[in-house]
Amino acid sequence: MGRMRRVLLLALLGAALVLPAGAQQFPDPVLYELLPVDYPYPVARVCYTSEGICALPTFIPPGSPCECRRPDGEWVKGVCTH
Repeated sequence: MGRMRRVLLLALLGAALVLPAGAQQFPDPVLYELLPVDYPYPVARVCYTSEGICALPTFIPPGSPCECRRPDGEWVKGVCTH
């Protein structure tokens, strides 16, 4: 029974260390603007195009058509992947 307590204690300690990381704040990307290839932050809803990805509002369901705006102002068609 002592081994089971240690396993439970380690699991609770691991959860305590991981849960605060989920509360981190990341900058919000500009919606519909193509993101740089090396964009370092997570994006909740993504429009995938042949020229890259952009952030979408979270109410757009995956599988929906979408568009991203290039730096020159042109729009590129894509699909919402997640």
